[in-house]
Amino acid sequence: MSLTFKGINSGGFGGYELTDQLTTNIKLWLDWGLLHHGAFSQINYDSYSTFNDTESRLLPVLDQRYEEGRVWNGFGNEWVWEEGVSISGSPFRVSGIYINNNFYDTDSQLPYSYHVDYSHGRIVFDTPMDPDADIRAEYCHRSVFVSSTDHPDYSQLLQNSVVDFASRIEPSGIPDRDRQVWLPAIFIDVNRGTQKGLALGGGQIKSRTVVLQVFADNKADRNLLMDWLDYQSRSAFIMADLNSMSYPLDEWGSPVSGATNWVDMANSKPWKKMRIMNGKVQRIDSLNPNIFRGRVTWEIEVDCPGI
Repeated sequence: MSLTFKGINSGGFGGYELTDQLTTNIKLWLDWGLLHHGAFSQINYDSYSTFNDTESRLLPVLDQRYEEGRVWNGFGNEWVWEEGVSISGSPFRVSGIYINNNFYDTDSQLPYSYHVDYSHGRIVFDTPMDPDADIRAEYCHRSVFVSSTDHPDYSQLLQNSVVDFASRIEPSGIPDRDRQVWLPAIFIDVNRGTQKGLALGGGQIKSRTVVLQVFADNKADRNLLMDWLDYQSRSAFIMADLNSMSYPLDEWGSPVSGATNWVDMANSKPWKKMRIMNGKVQRIDSLNPNIFRGRVTWEIEVDCPGI
């Protein structure tokens, strides 16, 4: 009789185990791969959108965790923090912001000190700013939002899409950014699983079904993302061990010291190999004619010799 749990990773209670290791590594891997194929936009000081507004200009939004006037959102649910993307017009990190045409770098002090929240695509000031101020930033936002099915946007898309989106053509085109759901998006669900023996000396091969829910506001984006995800069947890579390293973004959503990209994380702190064994693609009908849905299902395997 075994009197102790087996297979527990170094993070212990509160750390990352197989489900969250898979979910987070797949998100970081997809983000990295999408960046390398141009799925980002550069926003410069004088960039204009199809709606004739200045994309670099940030808008104040309400967040109950902060005083009014401290949170200012840009375009996109996430801004690009990774370095080392090998593509023409590579993405860049935020070097500073403009307040009424005056530049303040990321080391500015009160009353203009702030944090760059890449994970939510916004600037969070240490003190409230004038709501009528002209505040701008140059940044790169991701063209595709990748998260897990636990993200509030996934529930909103499933439960309230008819109410929220029935009256407009593009869900990601309204200026009301505090209620924004940015599309296209991919939501990851590490689902049911089985296991089998790894070797005569012990260990297990853990099999998991990973469901990737795709949402877009046009058919072309939905189809492209479904195809790209489908092409990754039979891929394999070493995951980063999230228990033995600092997550690349801190509590403010800013890169921690030394954070570069997912590849460097996996190379410096390797964990286990993930193999995508089989894939299945399915188009899903939506009650809303302005939302296009798809589903890609992967069957994956991970070797766990210590179990």
